Amino acid sequence: MAYYLGRDVKVAMTTEDSANGIGADGMVEATDADMYITSIDAEGGTIFTSVNNQITNPFSDVTGVDITLGTVDEDIAYMGQRTALKAEIKKETTISITLKKNSNFWDLLFTTARYGLNTAGSDEHDGLTQPGADTGYRFHVQLKASGEVITISNAQYASKSVALNTDGVTEETIEFVSHVTPVIGTAAYTTPTAAGAF
Repeated sequence: MAYYLGRDVKVAMTTEDSANGIGADGMVEATDADMYITSIDAEGGTIFTSVNNQITNPFSDVTGVDITLGTVDEDIAYMGQRTALKAEIKKETTISITLKKNSNFWDLLFTTARYGLNTAGSDEHDGLTQPGADTGYRFHVQLKASGEVITISNAQYASKSVALNTDGVTEETIEFVSHVTPVIGTAAYTTPTAAGAF
């Protein structure tokens, strides 16, 4: 587990679709019609790029980022053996971002587009069909001190929570889960995910 303060990192998000992003029209009700496919930057983030090894258009008001690397294991017991075998099934990376709430973008994303865009990039992925390499979201976390970028690919929106404080500042924590090994480099990793990475 690695925890970073918001002042120490820049965080940006893209869809896995190379040409399309996703945005919100600002309406309060959470319906499919409130989300739209776009190819331009929008509130909450759609398409972010890396220029001169610097992330452009990072999220604003990020207070903390938690990245947890782990594995999904399965216990296998054999007849006549006292010790069970612990077999690794797949990798798991969880990224939790805490930021000040300034719109309903993350609410809409959770209810209507948790899995990113469909393979054609023309609508939100409904999660009812086989996901492809272009399903989900990609996060870029750049450390301000060293300039290194941690890229987490093919992440699905797992959970969201809101914290109310007495001084009136509302924070929300969004959590995404990926089963693709993260990439660490000097620039944002923008290469499409290979089929063998799953």
